[in-house]
Amino acid sequence: MLIEKVKETVEKHNLIGNRQHIVLGLSGGPDSMCLFDVLMRLSEEKKLKIYPVHINHGLRPVEADRDQEYVENVCGQRGVICRSFSVDCHSMAEELKMTDEEAGRKARYDAFFETAKDISDSICKDTGCSEQEALAQVKIAVAHNADDQAETVLFRILRGTGIDGISGISHSRRERGFDVIRPILDITREEIEKYCEERKLSPVIDGTNSQALYTRNRIRLELIPFLEREYNENIRAVLVRLAGIAAQDSEYIWSQTEKEYGRALIKESSEEIIMDREIMSGEHHALRHRIILKAFARIGLDKDVSEERIKAADYIIEKKQAPKTVEFPRGYRLTVAKGKVVFYNVDTLKVR
Repeated sequence: MLIEKVKETVEKHNLIGNRQHIVLGLSGGPDSMCLFDVLMRLSEEKKLKIYPVHINHGLRPVEADRDQEYVENVCGQRGVICRSFSVDCHSMAEELKMTDEEAGRKARYDAFFETAKDISDSICKDTGCSEQEALAQVKIAVAHNADDQAETVLFRILRGTGIDGISGISHSRRERGFDVIRPILDITREEIEKYCEERKLSPVIDGTNSQALYTRNRIRLELIPFLEREYNENIRAVLVRLAGIAAQDSEYIWSQTEKEYGRALIKESSEEIIMDREIMSGEHHALRHRIILKAFARIGLDKDVSEERIKAADYIIEKKQAPKTVEFPRGYRLTVAKGKVVFYNVDTLKVR
């Protein structure tokens, strides 16, 4: 049974504990409706509190309003309150210079984290516990499935990626102080649709999912069916297995990175990180690249770090040349001088 497979995933990856507060992204589609139903059933034995969150992206005016009304009605029938957000994603995309798809994702996660923060603040106020204790009681559940995993791996391969990218979607990740969990990541889309039918969930269908409008849609609608037909009928399972193998290797490499990061570290603050150049220059490229990524992430640059910039930084660290600086996005810099490697942002810190 699907619910038993979900329970196995939850236990294996320690995704949900007893009496926790779960913020759930609920679009009304098959995946999120399946997860909603499963969590509502699990809430009985684990004493969970479920907080559905729906985002009306404003990209499909008629359908979007229909989906919101549907989700709010379903939640009311199950005795929970749905928190709905309305966002003009097209305007957001133009303002932030991103695609509508990227703006939609940002709007969703901003809503999830805002709700999670409100809940954790309420827990602190009601119980008197610390902020960290409250944060640990709240998790954000999203409905990525095994097919999403296969599509993500293929999408990243096409763009050019390394072992971390091939690892695909993780069962959980830490972001903005909260755990984002994916309890149905091991469940296929076929299993989800069957479950929805058996449970009479009647999810809404987003018409754009059947249109080859975005690269990811084209991968799902065109490329994967082609690979199944012409090369391997089990390509989805193969890609999911590849992600699992890569994730194990990536996890080990990052564990070694943590050790070497600590060994090379001289000084760390929220604005500046200083590391020993001699130690860093002696590291294997795979570890040194990740140390650079980790250092920048610690001071606020956790995305948009290109391989080209990493290689440029790698070069001046390893070659032990005269003092040099490599520029990264949004004012971040890496400077090598006097036997040290310094990570900083020019807007918050002036390196002397």
